Amino acid sequence: MKAPELFQLYNWFIDTIYRSGGISLKELNQRWIKTEISNGIPMSRTTFNRYKDSIEEMFGINIECRLKGGYQYYIEKDALKSNNLQNWMLDTLSISNMLRESTSLQNRIMLEHIPAGKQYLHPIIDAMKQSYKLKMTYRKFGQAAGYTIHIAPYAIKVFKQRWYLLANDDRHHRPTVYALDRIERLEETEEPFIYPSDFEPEKFFKDCYGVICGTEKEPQHIVVRAYQPCANYMRTLPLHHSQKIVGSTADYTDFQFYLRPTFDFRQELLSQGHEVEVLEPAEFREEMKEMILKALSTEWKMWAHIKVLHSIMTVLLQSHMLLCVLLMQSRQIHL
Repeated sequence: MKAPELFQLYNWFIDTIYRSGGISLKELNQRWIKTEISNGIPMSRTTFNRYKDSIEEMFGINIECRLKGGYQYYIEKDALKSNNLQNWMLDTLSISNMLRESTSLQNRIMLEHIPAGKQYLHPIIDAMKQSYKLKMTYRKFGQAAGYTIHIAPYAIKVFKQRWYLLANDDRHHRPTVYALDRIERLEETEEPFIYPSDFEPEKFFKDCYGVICGTEKEPQHIVVRAYQPCANYMRTLPLHHSQKIVGSTADYTDFQFYLRPTFDFRQELLSQGHEVEVLEPAEFREEMKEMILKALSTEWKMWAHIKVLHSIMTVLLQSHMLLCVLLMQSRQIHL
C-alpha cells in the first residue's frame, strides 16, 4: 500500500475510534467494510493490531482496550488534554476524514487558508529534529532590504493565519519570533546547536496575547468591559487562556486577563471599537485612551481637509456658474 493510502487508512482508524469513545473490533469492522479503502475486505485481528502498532509509532497515539463491555477499543481523551499537538492533529484528522467522505459537498465547505510561509515548514522541522542551525535571510515590513543571520530553531506557532518561528539567533542572542512569510531565503547548515533542556515554548508564550512577547512590561491583571453583543463573542471565543469573568449584567460583561499589555493585544481591543472598554489598570486605560484620541485626531484632520476641499470646490462651481450667466447676458446684449 502506498504512503498516501496508508495515511488515509490511519486517518480513518484514529478518527473513528476517537469519536466513538469506545468501539469493539466487530463494530469497527462493520464500519470498515463500508469504506472505499477497505475494498469490501474484512479486517482480521492481526491486521488491526498491525495498524494499531503503526499508529502508535507514527503518531504517538495509543489505542487502548478496556475489557468491560466486550473489548472496547478507545483513545483516552483525558490523556490528550495536556498535549496540544496531539489534540490539534486529532482535530485535523477528524476534519480531513469528514471532508474526504463528503467530496460531493466540496464546493459548499469553505476553510480558511494560511497564505504564505508553508514552504519553510519542512526544513525548519527537520532542523529542529536534527538540532542544526539554519541560515536565514529575513526582511521586516518597511525595510528596503533583508538581513542574513544564523538561527537555532526552537518552536513553530500558528497565530491569526500566519506561521511563526521562535528561534535563538546570532544577532539578538535570545529567543526571537519571526514570521515565516517574511523569510526570503532559508538554507541548511552543518552547525549544531544544543536545545536548552529547561526551555519550554508554551511557557515562553504563556503571558503573551499572540506572538509579541515584549519584556519591557511585566504581566499584569487587566480588566476589560465588553458590551453586548461583543460580550457573547468573547464568552464563546476567549482572547487568552487566562480570561475569566469577574462581573456581568444584561448589558455588559467584565473580563479579567493576566498578560503583558503588548501591541497586538492593544490592537485586538481597538479592533472591537466602542464595544469594549479597559477598566484596569489605570495606566493601561490611559494608554488606550491616548491611542483612541490620536486616531480620532487623525480622522478629524482628514475630515477638516475634506471640508476645506469641499468649500473650495463649491466656490469654484459658483464662480463657474456666475461666469456662464455673464457670458449669456453678454451675448444677449450683443445681439
